[in-house]
Amino acid sequence: MRPLIQRHHLVARMRANLERQGFPRLQMMLLVNLTGAVGFLVSYTLLGMGLTQMWLRYLLAFGFAYLAFLGLLWLWLRTRAEDYCDISDVSDVFTPRGEGHDCASFQGGGGSGGGGGASGSFDAPSLQPASVDMGNDGMSDALGVVGDAASGADELALPLMVILFVAVLLLSSLWVVYSAPVLFAELLVDGVLAASLYRRLRGLESQHWLETALKRTVWPFVVTCLLLVAMGWGMQAYAPGAHSIGEVMRHVGAAEVK
Repeated sequence: MRPLIQRHHLVARMRANLERQGFPRLQMMLLVNLTGAVGFLVSYTLLGMGLTQMWLRYLLAFGFAYLAFLGLLWLWLRTRAEDYCDISDVSDVFTPRGEGHDCASFQGGGGSGGGGGASGSFDAPSLQPASVDMGNDGMSDALGVVGDAASGADELALPLMVILFVAVLLLSSLWVVYSAPVLFAELLVDGVLAASLYRRLRGLESQHWLETALKRTVWPFVVTCLLLVAMGWGMQAYAPGAHSIGEVMRHVGAAEVK
């Protein structure tokens, strides 16, 4: 009688096979780079078609890029399906713990303040407000300091936004690349092994490969997309006549010259 097999056992075994026989993280890095290229081309095409609103263009470009990513995952699954679709014995994929092979461990993919003392002097002249001694020149100087501070904050806002976006993009990409062995293993189990072994095995938990792909990748893409849309809106608010990042940079350069 064949043993009951659970999905996470198959995923762990498949992950071990992928890491031993290939380079899943390197393959995922290639897919991520192709996804970024698709997003850039879509944004460039939309700009050429007259879509000048940066936030909307970035939103549409990122949506097409994610669809392209899912398509690349499907293509990867089709190319690897030939290696696993003709399985004659489940022992080729999974061997129970303690019977000749070690199953790879499955990992799913937290001041102080000081007070001032009283001076002890309560003479009437000391209670006069400092503004009494300020003439028009003093008030103008104070307003100038405030204006310079606000201008400096505006100049720092754009670089900080770009740095934040680059950091989030790198972190989300690295997370997807790092978790590639688990993702690819789940895709193979749900897209290939489940169809081949479902009728011959009892207790096999199965789900569609697209559901697996969405569950594993949608949130990094959503977070990055929202930040990109916010950055596009912010850049266009900072430079109303700009329709691309290059034009925003030129606007910043012109402002610095002035």
